[in-house]
Amino acid sequence: MLEIKNVTVKFGGLTAVKNMSMTIEKGKIHSLIGPNGAGKTTLFNVITGVVKPVSGEVIFQGKNLLKVKPEEIIYKGITRTFQNLQLFNFLNVYENIYSGIVHNFNGDIIQLINGKSKSFEKDIRDKILGIAELLGIKNRLSSYPTQLSYGILKRIEIARAIVSEPKIILFDEPAAGLNTEETNEIEDIFKLINKKREITILLVEHDMSLVMNISDKITVMSFGEKIAEGTPDEIANNEEVIKVYLGENENA
Repeated sequence: MLEIKNVTVKFGGLTAVKNMSMTIEKGKIHSLIGPNGAGKTTLFNVITGVVKPVSGEVIFQGKNLLKVKPEEIIYKGITRTFQNLQLFNFLNVYENIYSGIVHNFNGDIIQLINGKSKSFEKDIRDKILGIAELLGIKNRLSSYPTQLSYGILKRIEIARAIVSEPKIILFDEPAAGLNTEETNEIEDIFKLINKKREITILLVEHDMSLVMNISDKITVMSFGEKIAEGTPDEIANNEEVIKVYLGENENA
């Protein structure tokens, strides 16, 4: 579904990603892990067109994404979330979710502002209500982000990411800042949208419990390079991965 082929990214004299290749299969949950500074978010930014590599290819459903403008990536069926919440505090929950699909409106923007796009508005409302119910935030639609807990805000960001019915979502550290109960809830949500909505997920996450519980496949990066790839069991028992995360005992 999504192929990253020999991608290298440099910022001046620093090589952030080096000859990186990986394949994300349709319908799977694929996690990308590694220490801070490993190049994971940079790779996300390459996929979404924000960063251009010095070499390599990013192929999505047979088409080269490197030729697509960042603002057009969403039309290809790709959405993403960010490490830090990117919600609009001046919009309520319904409007924040709405912002994830307003790009699909084909009429005049004046029609949208004046409320004359009734058919579009009804379709979108039905989608938002369905997603809000799925994620347990239907009773929060009139609230504003500043009134809500961090765990609820994460759900809103997920709702906005899935409202456009993408083929794949890139989640960048979705469990960051969550307590154990909220992380467990996010785990259930990911399984739900992956199976019920049939959305492929590419996940960057530092919470290893979450990664091991939901991933079909895991790719490990260190200093910009891939050092391991496999199932959760294979990664958990990979000596190179253990060295990267735990350090190597010089006396061993």
